[in-house]
Order: sequence, then structure tokens, then C-alpha cells
Amino acid sequence: MNAIIAINAAYVEAKGKTFFTYQFMFDNPLTSDSFVNDTLEHLRQTARVAVSRGDEQQIEQAFRAFAALVRVYAAIDYASLGASKTHAHLAAGYLTGEVERIVAHNMPDVLMEGVRLVGQCADILLATEGPEGIRTLVQKIGIIGCCGIAKEDYRPVTSTSVEQLARMSFDLLRTRSRELKFVAEEIRSSMSFLAKLFLAVPDTPLSRTHSTFLGPYYSASSTEALPARLVTLANAVVGAEANDENARQVIANLEDWADGIYRTEKELLLEAIKRRSQFTFDMIHWISQVTTILLAVSNAKACSEHDQEELRKHALWLISVLSFVPDDIETVKFVETFRMTETLFDAAVDAHNRDCPEIAADIAGLLISWTFSGGQYHSGWAILERSMYGLSVLALLEQTDFSVGKLKAEISKRLAAGGLPDQEVRDHAAREIRGRAATLYREGHWSSSIERGMARVDHEKLKPLLEELADLISPGTAGQAASQHFF
Repeated sequence: MNAIIAINAAYVEAKGKTFFTYQFMFDNPLTSDSFVNDTLEHLRQTARVAVSRGDEQQIEQAFRAFAALVRVYAAIDYASLGASKTHAHLAAGYLTGEVERIVAHNMPDVLMEGVRLVGQCADILLATEGPEGIRTLVQKIGIIGCCGIAKEDYRPVTSTSVEQLARMSFDLLRTRSRELKFVAEEIRSSMSFLAKLFLAVPDTPLSRTHSTFLGPYYSASSTEALPARLVTLANAVVGAEANDENARQVIANLEDWADGIYRTEKELLLEAIKRRSQFTFDMIHWISQVTTILLAVSNAKACSEHDQEELRKHALWLISVLSFVPDDIETVKFVETFRMTETLFDAAVDAHNRDCPEIAADIAGLLISWTFSGGQYHSGWAILERSMYGLSVLALLEQTDFSVGKLKAEISKRLAAGGLPDQEVRDHAAREIRGRAATLYREGHWSSSIERGMARVDHEKLKPLLEELADLISPGTAGQAASQHFF
């Protein structure tokens, strides 16, 4: 195999710039090269023979030879600016075709290696041709990854496919080509298609099957997943100087990458909620973390005014996906398990801290909507009370477009329109809020970011505000406060 690769490399070097590339709407017979065709066809036959013998080692060797030839053919100089790497695509097509054939032969290890090699070929074509060169390979990886849905032995193949899609998505951000928007959408589409199908696989809180195998792209806790890589890249961009061309390129790429991202994430979040999957946790926190990354990069010195505006717009649209959560009681209980109230509060505070007062006010508006949709039930999560605490803290933050007056006016408006119809829920929440207002002095090591926020703001302003809000939602219980128990 090494000899075949070396001979092909020598052939490419000897032929030089006399290769012809494929041209749209023009059929050039000189595009086809018999030496290349014979090489790929014999290698394909070798792979087929290995499959018939069940020789996994030989199959993998054939796959690696295909991938090596992709690298060799990608170096061909077609003497034409922007020429498609025709022969490299041909070799990559042979590879993906043979990898797909392995699905029917119960060889998960070989299939995983094949997917990795397809991902490597995508890296080569991305570097030599640009984003448009990897669209077909992205689609193939997404399709191959679906095999783990029907067969449990192939679950690692699904994870490998997700890993490759996550890596390609990240690599797009570092390319120097600006034509990446459509390819980024293709990756998201393939990832969403794979994930929605995989969510049909049974999941339990202990096994967390969905989170485990979709984690390389969506996990907010793994240091190897896409969000962690985005954080590292964002930190590098934020620390760059205003005249850093590389930082400017990454920022422009990130703006293109994030354009329309809310569409696929909304569909996937709603599907995870519908399936009552533990993957809902990953989706909620992925949305929150990527929102934070977009806002952080918008403040970079190298970020232009246009890119700043676009990044903040994409961030707001992405976090607004959380407003589409259904408001029936079972869904509210399920979603609040994953700290929905805290997530919205944290996002608003983060936007405020990053000098984005308009975004902070808009996210506070999302929290108000969640207060009235999730807080209308006896859910056991005290959503109404904790949301009121969070909204009060946000209203008291300095330099924000979300003021105390706007908060009280919005709550009054929603109550007048029939919000929070269960009076018993309102009465109970009002008593709890008054009781908490009377005990703001207590200190503790809070696991709740809302409680930590309450500990930091001016208690002389927070106490009367909480009492006013309690009187707004339940004027009939004015002066009544629940006793607060300390442990």
C-alpha cells in the first residue's frame, strides 16, 4: 500500500500542471486520468476481497490507502484559481462508498476507523479547496452515524460520527475562506438529523444514552466537546489586539457560523423535551454557553461594529429558543429539573456584565415569560418565587435597560391579562416572597446563582421591591409572610 501511494505521489509530481479539473456544464474528457482510475479501482477490488474474507486488518489498510491518496491528489496543481480538487474528490468518493458498504457486515471497529478517515479527508479538502469541498463528506458522515440507532453495537460509530462533525464545525471557524455559511448549515442539518433520529433510542436518567453518544458536539461539561473548544478559541480572540487579522477572520467566521443556528437548536430542544430525554440538560446548557461565547467575542478589540451587532443578534435569537418550551405542567416540571430559571437568570446577568444592556433586558423579558408560564403551577420547584427573586436582582443592577418601573409595569400588565390564574399559587408565592424579604440578612454558601445575586445587591432596595412584587401578585395577603426555616 505504501508503494502504491509513493508511486502515485511520483506520478502527480511528474505530470505537474497537466491535470484537468471538472468544470460545471463543460464535459472535458481530459479530466479523467486512466492511471488514477486504475489505482482507485484496484484498491476498491482489494477492499471488496477483504470484506468477503472478513479480514478487518486488510480492510482498514485499504481505507488508509484511499485516505492517503486523497492527500496526494489534493496536492495536484490544476493551474486554475479556485479549481475543484477533482481527483481528490474521486478518491474520497471511493472511500466513503466502501465505508458505507461495511455497515451491513457487523464490523463496528472497521466502521469507526472508516469514519475517522473520512473526517481526515474532509480536513484535507477544507484546507486545500475551502468549505465547499467538504459538503458531500459531511452528509456521508451524518448518514453513517445513523447506523447506531438500529443496532446497539454500532453506538460507538454514532459517537465517532458526532465527534467528526463537531471537529469539522470547529475547523470551519479557523479557515480563511468566507464561504462557510452554507457548509456550517449543512453540518448543523446533518447533526440535527442524526440527533433527532437517535433520540428515538430509549433513554434513562442513569444510562444517559443520548447525552453520552451525542456528547462530542453538545456536551457542556466535557473538555473535549465542541463548546469547550469554542471557549478556548473565544478566549484567544478576546485577548487579541485590534489589528490582529487572524482574530478578525475568526470573528467573521463565527458570525457566519452562528447565522440561523437557532433553527436547528430549537427543533432539537423541543424533540428532546418531547422524548423526556436527559439530553434536554445538554441542549439547555449548550444554548446558554454558546450565547455567552457569542457575546464575549462581540466585545473583542478586533471585532468590527457590524460583526458586533450581528453576533449579539445571533446570541439573542439563540437564547430566545428557550422561550418555545411548552407550558403544560408536566413539561414545566421536567424542564425545571435542569435549572431553566437559573439558566435564564445567569444569561441575563452575563449579558449585563459584558456591557450588553439591551440584550440583558431582552433576556429578562424571557425570564418574565417563564415566570408566568412555569410559575402558574404547584410544580414543587418554587418557580414563581425564585423567578421574582431573580427579576428583582436584575432590575436593581446598575446600567441596565431593565428597571424596577418596567418590571412592575410588565407584571401588572400580565396579571391584568389573566396571567397566573391560580390564586392559591399566587397567595403561597407572595407569602414566601415576603418571608424571604424579611430574612435577607442571612448568609450562606449558595448553590443558586439567584441567591448569590440576592446576597450581593443592596438589601435596602431589594426588601421593599420584593414586598411590592408580593403585593402585586397577591394583594389579598398583604402583610402575611411565611416563616423561613434555617438549617
